[in-house]
Amino acid sequence: MYLKGGDAVRTDAKGLGALKPVEPAARREGKPLLGEGQVYVMKNGKEYHPAWCHVVADKWSNGPRGLLVTLLADVGTRTKCRECDRSLRSVTEAFAKEHDKGPGPTRQPETVIPLRVVGFSHGVLFLAAGPKYQHLLKQAAVEPATPLLVDGLRHGMLLRVDASRQEPLLVIQMDPRAKFRSGAYQVRLRLPLQRSATKPYAVDSIEPAARARHAALHPPAVDDLES
Repeated sequence: MYLKGGDAVRTDAKGLGALKPVEPAARREGKPLLGEGQVYVMKNGKEYHPAWCHVVADKWSNGPRGLLVTLLADVGTRTKCRECDRSLRSVTEAFAKEHDKGPGPTRQPETVIPLRVVGFSHGVLFLAAGPKYQHLLKQAAVEPATPLLVDGLRHGMLLRVDASRQEPLLVIQMDPRAKFRSGAYQVRLRLPLQRSATKPYAVDSIEPAARARHAALHPPAVDDLES
C-alpha cells in the first residue's frame, strides 16, 4: 500500500512543513478519493490539490507512491494548484449551462428532497422519495463515502440510489454502533466532484428532517422490503 495514514513524511527543507498523510475517504480502482477537508499533495511538491486535476492524474500514472492525501489544515505553506481551480470552475460552468437550457422560472429544481422510511433490515435502511423527484434523482451521481448524518455525526453511508422505481429508493448501510431513528428524512444535492461530473448533481448527504417540513408525508412504516 503506497499510503500509510498517520506517518509523517519528510519533505524538502524549504519551509513547506512536514507532510502528514491520512487515509483517503474511499478508493475507486485503487485511486484515492478525497473526503471533506482532504486534499492531494506530493512528496516533493509545493502545491496542494483539492481536485483530481491533470497534474494529480499524471502523478498517479507515473509515480503513485509520491501522491499522498492530507488534511487541508496540514498543508503548511503549500499553495493551491491553479489547475484544480480551472477543473472545479469548468464543472460549475457546465452545471450552469445545463440549467440555462430550461425555462427561466422552472430550470432550478429543488436541492433538498423529502424522504420517508420504507424499510429497515439487517442494518440496511431504505428511504423512498416521491415520484415527482424521480427525474432529478436519475441525474444525481452517488459519490464514495456519502454520509447519513444525524446531529452532525455519521450514522451510515449511502450504498446506491435506485431511480428506476416510480418512487426512487435510497439504500443506506447503517453504522453498527448507530441506533436506528425513524421519522422523516431528506437528501441534499449539490454540484458533483470532478470524478462524477458526467451528471449535473451529486448526493451530498442524507439527514433527518424536521417534522413540520414534511407534514404531508405518510407516517413511516418500517417493514422488510421484498427482495
